[in-house]
Amino acid sequence: MGNAAAVAVPIVVAVVLIYVVMTRSVKIVKEKETMVIERLGRVHMVLSPGFHLILPFIDRPRTHDQKYIVEVSGRLTLVDKEGYETISTQNEVLDFAKQPVITRDNAAIFLDAVLQYSITSPRTYIYTVKNLPHLLSVLLQAQIRNVAGSLDVDQIIEDTAQMDRVSSLMDAAAVQYGVKISMVKIQRVDAGRLSQEIFIQAKALKQTTVINAEGNRDRMIKEAEGEAQQTLSRARGEAQAIVNAANAEARSIKEISKVVTRNGEDPLRYLLALKYIEVMRQILSLKHTEVQLMPFETTFLQTIKGFGLNTVAPSHT
Repeated sequence: MGNAAAVAVPIVVAVVLIYVVMTRSVKIVKEKETMVIERLGRVHMVLSPGFHLILPFIDRPRTHDQKYIVEVSGRLTLVDKEGYETISTQNEVLDFAKQPVITRDNAAIFLDAVLQYSITSPRTYIYTVKNLPHLLSVLLQAQIRNVAGSLDVDQIIEDTAQMDRVSSLMDAAAVQYGVKISMVKIQRVDAGRLSQEIFIQAKALKQTTVINAEGNRDRMIKEAEGEAQQTLSRARGEAQAIVNAANAEARSIKEISKVVTRNGEDPLRYLLALKYIEVMRQILSLKHTEVQLMPFETTFLQTIKGFGLNTVAPSHT
């Protein structure tokens, strides 16, 4: 009996030791999961899905915790998950409690938001975040309040798509933690009685503003159309007057040409003479203008004088 016990004890110890070694050295990672392995306290490698062997007591998985509050059937519930070895890389959804915000027109409302995220860099995530859901909750509160504060209550209530830019802001803030924000959606907007009154007033003011703007636009369009019609009519009248004057002048020139031709004169010279007289009349009407009329025979001498050639050369003896 004593010999049997003496043999059994080492066997049991060996079995326990083998079990401990196997559990510490064999790691199986499921699909859409990863595991960060530390060796002697320093990051060593990131395990992909599949079967892996690590050194027992030297290598160990880096664990992480998750604590957050969710709303279930109108009640707030604390979710506490500790000692997780694997890191999920698939899309996760967090449905947070209602977020109180103040809009641009000082209306207090509550926004029920849902967030979808995934971990894209397990190594960055495991060494920068202690409690990811809590971190995302704080970031979401800040970004929702920031965006809602730039909008009126009627914009948020009537079109929750106005809050879609929260997703891009959250993604830019979460990338430093190795996290990708895929979506932030406002599921419900809860406004109190006072906020509803503000919403009704804002909507009525908006409708009044739109009606006034449309009335001013129609008035300005009609005024512009009237001015354009007047300008067009005036331009047509002036153009017709120019055409009539040109036609009258053409008829006058034609009649003058007939008369001058019957008298044996050149009509072209006659018309040029008329133009010459008209031009001279315009020149004489100008101020500070001196006109000297000379006989035709002295025209050549006046031209020489204009060139400074009127000096008589001394005679040679």
